[in-house]
Amino acid sequence: MINKILDNYNIKGNLINIKEDNTGNINKTYILTYTNDNKQVKYLLQKINSNVFNEPYLVMRNIELVTNHISKKLKDADDYNYKTLTIVKTNDGLNMYTYINEDGEKEYYRAFHFIDNCISYDNFKDSDDALKLAYETGKSFGYFQRLLNDFSPSLLTETITDFHNTKKRFNDLLESIENKITLRAYDFSYEIVDLISKIKECSVITDNLGKSIPLRVTHNDTKLNNILMDKKTNEGIAIIDLDTMMPGSILYDLGDGIRSACSNSFEDETDKDKIYLRLDLTKAYLKGFLEETISFLTDEEIKYMSLSIKILTYELVLRFLTDYINGDTYFKIKYETHNKDRFFNQYYLLLDMENKTKEIDDFIMDTVKNLKK
Repeated sequence: MINKILDNYNIKGNLINIKEDNTGNINKTYILTYTNDNKQVKYLLQKINSNVFNEPYLVMRNIELVTNHISKKLKDADDYNYKTLTIVKTNDGLNMYTYINEDGEKEYYRAFHFIDNCISYDNFKDSDDALKLAYETGKSFGYFQRLLNDFSPSLLTETITDFHNTKKRFNDLLESIENKITLRAYDFSYEIVDLISKIKECSVITDNLGKSIPLRVTHNDTKLNNILMDKKTNEGIAIIDLDTMMPGSILYDLGDGIRSACSNSFEDETDKDKIYLRLDLTKAYLKGFLEETISFLTDEEIKYMSLSIKILTYELVLRFLTDYINGDTYFKIKYETHNKDRFFNQYYLLLDMENKTKEIDDFIMDTVKNLKK
């Protein structure tokens, strides 16, 4: 079947290997190896998960617009170190191929040039180069934002409605409790009351987006393994997984990036003593990010940078708990209480962040002051 899909792409050379990549959680991915003029060339083929992205044409339109813009900016700046995804067009010049399967259902496939000699990390807490990696991660996501600073968010379509709408996520939790699909909510009475007490503060970005907080083109899923780093230098090479490119706040990307990269543990760690935000990594990440973005950040965005880390963690707390109460219908689970463990992990991380917000805020203000000298 894969060969039938590939017949619709004008890829030169002979296909010698197809390897399925199981690292992603959403789309099905294959790494293709071709030989052409005695050289091996690799490509990525992905089947888009149309249950998550029910408008795949709009997703691909967004990706094509963003990658074309970044490619032009990199070319104009003579930057040949940093890269972006490059779409392989179909024989008909389209950015995606629609395949009709044996059941008469549509399946959507896309292909990209493979970015080689790179590595991605799920967590670098045990790495000897953890501080450098955190700095380079923040710098890379900051550079990504700088490249898109002159790209109008009005050109993109919102492909997942209310993706980072904190109030909507909060109301989803209340609805899941009310619906009583399971009786699991009764086990979290204390935590739910605490989450209710935090909703006003954690709605700051949602309430002010497009007003005092600028609407920008954002990635919206800046977890650590969505950045490719050079295997030799550990410098950021490219930002990938662009399915959620939409209009949003730069604070969404910053908050989720630090939540993902600077936590001491994975999201399902159950040892409470191991669940905390590493300040050294957080400061290194912020330094790299601010160096790239200070020229265009507004005072209001800088004001809420430290709070954004808490807000994006709060959002994930809501999502894990909601999914657990609903009977585990969204996130993939490996065992019955997986989402429960994820919830408590992120909840404890959130509590730890609250104790560190002032120190983070002070570091941001000092860094901004020094960069503006």
